[in-house]
Amino acid sequence: MVRILALVAASAVVAGAAWFAYSWWTAPRHVLWLPGAVEVQEVRLGSKVGGRVAEVRVVEGEHVKMGDVLVRFEAPELEAQRDQLEARLRQSESLLQKANAGPLDEEREAARAAARAAQAKSKMMEKGFREEEKKQAEAAYDAAIAELDWANRESKRVDRLKETRSATQADVDLARSNLDRAKAKLEDAVARKQMTTVGMREEEREAAKLEAERLQALSKLTERGTREEDKAVAQYTVKETIGKLRELEANLNEAVIKAPEDAVVEVVAVRKGDLVPPNQPVIRILRAADLWVKVYVPETDLGLVKLDQEVEVTVDSHPGRRFKGKVSFIAGVSEFTPRNIQSADQRKHQVFGVKVLVENSEGVFKSGMAAQVYVPVSAAASSQGAHP
Repeated sequence: MVRILALVAASAVVAGAAWFAYSWWTAPRHVLWLPGAVEVQEVRLGSKVGGRVAEVRVVEGEHVKMGDVLVRFEAPELEAQRDQLEARLRQSESLLQKANAGPLDEEREAARAAARAAQAKSKMMEKGFREEEKKQAEAAYDAAIAELDWANRESKRVDRLKETRSATQADVDLARSNLDRAKAKLEDAVARKQMTTVGMREEEREAAKLEAERLQALSKLTERGTREEDKAVAQYTVKETIGKLRELEANLNEAVIKAPEDAVVEVVAVRKGDLVPPNQPVIRILRAADLWVKVYVPETDLGLVKLDQEVEVTVDSHPGRRFKGKVSFIAGVSEFTPRNIQSADQRKHQVFGVKVLVENSEGVFKSGMAAQVYVPVSAAASSQGAHP
């Protein structure tokens, strides 16, 4: 009888323990506790042009606002190029304005006058020399013959006087010089007379005619104004210069590193005077608005966590305080997955990363800090997510 009672008592204890374990395993939970760590998005800032550091305006740990200047580089070459391009832009704009306005009234009148003058000259070349010029050449010819006759007689007279010793050698030389000059003068008069008689050469008349036609065409072109193609070229030149100036301004902006948003300066890697190559990070900042707690949820509890779900977060540095958070991301791919998942017990080792956004206006949360996330769970959700 005693043995029977002992067996009954033992059976009751085992049954009670089994019922307690089953009750604990299947009992609805109201809070899901998830350990994790604080993470902050960091940004590495640098310059695409680089150069010598002229000024460093921040120190490590400083809070900066969007647009604050952090580091400034020296850029005298870029500033000089900007001045050159600005002057070239003004020149290009002036040429475009000139092309759109066309020739001035004075330029049109000058072109018309030049065309008329060339036309008149061509007609004059066609007619040849005037009668007055012909008479003038004839008179010059007669005068040259008379002068040559006198010089010839005077030279002979002086030669006779030289034989009787009544004239010196100087008188003889002077008379011969006058005779030679008279002969040359007659040759010139003969050439002028022939030119006035024959008239202009055919080549001269053709050249005058072509010049008149050229100036007439130029006058018409001036009347029409600037060609559309020239206007387009002037316009494209202005656009090209503006593009180059914008490119240079972009490089000049790269000479100043500014805070892209509110942040905390984590690392300042340069000092004034440092020579920094292009595309090298010089400052590392932590985004003040991009801070979260990263936790991992077992697969068996994943159904208890929802996007945009309100949660609470605690950290060891502020015991007793709970901070509000919100689930912003649930990974679609698991981590730490065993090679073969066969039993239900192994499924709890398969986890999914979850991000919980927290507000950090007081600066409580630091990167790498340990944190705990408490996810409120309803009774119905607890029953659905209970272990089988």
